[in-house]
Amino acid sequence: MLQLRCTGKIQKEFKLKPSELSEILEPDSTLGNWYINISIIDRRKTLLFMNEKTLLSFIVYGIKKSNIGHIHEIFLKSLGQLLLIEGVNFTVINKLNNEYCNLEYTKTNSKNLLGNMNDLMHLYKHFIYSNGGFKHCDLDEIIKKTNRIPKKNIAWSDSINLTKKSLPSKK
Repeated sequence: MLQLRCTGKIQKEFKLKPSELSEILEPDSTLGNWYINISIIDRRKTLLFMNEKTLLSFIVYGIKKSNIGHIHEIFLKSLGQLLLIEGVNFTVINKLNNEYCNLEYTKTNSKNLLGNMNDLMHLYKHFIYSNGGFKHCDLDEIIKKTNRIPKKNIAWSDSINLTKKSLPSKK
């Protein structure tokens, strides 16, 4: 099961009532649960997804109200694309998709992770704007670069290598 830990901005954007938020559970999947936040970058609504264990992150831009009902599919497709770009085997990606077949929304539960998420959002904004905005930047390269930056909360490791170590080998 996938639990998306929603910031206040996401709860407001998705019109999630407190009664619609699930209880926070221990993750039962390989990578665990994810945090989600929203920001405006280059005049477009942009979602930031960040893994709570490895701090692996990616962004999806151009989100509209009509997309909100499809967040689960958007997440799975974007995560799969990121992992394929990083050389993860398709069989492993399918296993993750099966683990994440159900979606629940919860509140956030870690100020440290929210701090990491804010730092990542600033990094993404910087890289996108310094490369001329979404129209001119190579978003895949920006996401790859961001996931290779060492982070203190994960013992100065980088997110992509920590994620690859967490994944099962091909079977």
